[in-house]
Amino acid sequence: MRFFSTLIASTLGTLIALGVIFMLFFFIIFALAAMSDQAPRVRPGSVLLIELGGSVPEIVSDDPIATAFSGAAPYDLLDFTSAIKKAAVDERIDAIWLRLTPLGGSWATHQEVRAALEVFKAAGKPIIASSDDQYVNEVTYYVASVADEVYASAAAPFEFNGFYIAAEFYKNLLDKIEVAPQVTRAGTYKSAVEPFLRTNLSDENREQLSSLLADQQEVFAAAVAESRDMTPEDVVRIIEGEAILTATDAYNAGLLDALLFRDEVESALKARLAYDEEDELRLQNIRSYVRVPATEAGLPRPASEEIAIVYAVGTIMSGESGYSMNPLFGGETVGADTFNEAIRTAHESENVKAIVIRVNSPGGSVAASDAMWREISRAAADKPVIISMGDVAASGGFWIATAGHTIVADPLTITGSIGVFGMAFDMSGLYENKLGISFDVVRTGPYADMYSGVRALSPDELRLLDKSTEEIYQNFLQLVAESRNMTVEAVDSVAQGRVWTGKQAMAIGLVDELGDLDRALAIAAEKAGLDSTTYRTRVLPLPKTMLEQMTKSLNSRVASAWLNHSTSPAERTLLQHLEVLQGLLRLQGTVQARLPFEFVIR
Repeated sequence: MRFFSTLIASTLGTLIALGVIFMLFFFIIFALAAMSDQAPRVRPGSVLLIELGGSVPEIVSDDPIATAFSGAAPYDLLDFTSAIKKAAVDERIDAIWLRLTPLGGSWATHQEVRAALEVFKAAGKPIIASSDDQYVNEVTYYVASVADEVYASAAAPFEFNGFYIAAEFYKNLLDKIEVAPQVTRAGTYKSAVEPFLRTNLSDENREQLSSLLADQQEVFAAAVAESRDMTPEDVVRIIEGEAILTATDAYNAGLLDALLFRDEVESALKARLAYDEEDELRLQNIRSYVRVPATEAGLPRPASEEIAIVYAVGTIMSGESGYSMNPLFGGETVGADTFNEAIRTAHESENVKAIVIRVNSPGGSVAASDAMWREISRAAADKPVIISMGDVAASGGFWIATAGHTIVADPLTITGSIGVFGMAFDMSGLYENKLGISFDVVRTGPYADMYSGVRALSPDELRLLDKSTEEIYQNFLQLVAESRNMTVEAVDSVAQGRVWTGKQAMAIGLVDELGDLDRALAIAAEKAGLDSTTYRTRVLPLPKTMLEQMTKSLNSRVASAWLNHSTSPAERTLLQHLEVLQGLLRLQGTVQARLPFEFVIR
């Protein structure tokens, strides 16, 4: 019997190995073919078609396999905005057709998209936006409103009724699994601990979120009013009046130019560009246009000097960058080791004359943030370092920003949150009552097991955690004060863990200038003495290739399949509890500089 089981296992192993080899061979051939593709040919009189939905990613891999098999956009935010600005000077591109499906993500990204479209419009070329029968929300309309004409079909859903933030709270979950959080915090507004202690917003947290929403509505109303020949007050009256829920309502309110189906939009675009009705539009999709060389569009040939763009995207943690699937603390992570290696590469490269650090992070580990700050400071001693704040650059994200020479933020960037918190969890109830595990501890000192999680912290231990939290907060204040040329008292008055929009942060001295990534690059070029039109950009760290992502995903799937096969339902339930525990243990006994939850303004 053992002979046959061994034979079957060997045969299966051989077949799997051959399958993997075949797949690798196929991907290599496909990648070589994709990389050998020539740049697309752009015909005179073309219309740049932008099919925009979801959110433009901050950074993507240049791996052609990833583009072909994942269905993801072959461009990131910088590629996307650069392509639009390239089209503005390309004599072969006559117009943009912006075809929208519902947009999501954070507003600062869409603000950069809109700014690029404004550059195209300023070149005297028309933009037509349409949503056909797709749902239009405020952020979708925010981008669409920059167009010369905006269309939707009559029955399409259209939401224009204001903004809200939904905060998540985990207290009931922790109560169910009998985990008791014990926290310290520095900062009146440091609400990062609230999701673990409360089921609703504190008055201070509600105040700061209301302030964010007010600023959001002000920026939104001003942009829409300018594009639609209204006043901001007109836009606010529409928002605060009877809710607009259909495209017909939006048309009657002056937000749309006409109610048209897609074929009618195409006819209107042909008429605007003086096409014959029977002619087909010469559409050039932006997915391919991003690969058109800038020189072919009429821009100067880039020189050898480079500006490195180093990305810090995700929750700040020690170790390598990656992606966490933990149910409480999952998402993209920026590892200090990965980030610092990228900074050193840019610092040591002779071709790199300046560094732009693109921060899109809610913060995280104080220790990791400080290690990243140190590496940025070393580079800033030799080269210009400019900080570009994306959707969010708060807490630990602001900590690392203080090492730069100039901080540039989008008006709707979520930033600040200069404050810290310490956290420990008493998991004795979970261990004993849910998992059936008890502990008896032997220790050499009274505090040896204070972060074990198997018991609650004593009052004296809480005092010690509070002391370390306050010390780190004072260090944070000092760091900001030195960077921003402010007194510690002045920083403390605008710190306290409070979050601000980029616009608000500039008014109180926390950022130097409002602008997008292009503006940060322009400042870096100026400080480095580079020609603003000919430098190259170098992206660091390089995103993972499709093959690397597939290998990691395959390993996870194999592990998951093996667990499902080899464990009982009770054991799988235990493992799910352990996943939550792992997330909690990452915070156990650490001082964190991070936002409480994802600030998504809807």
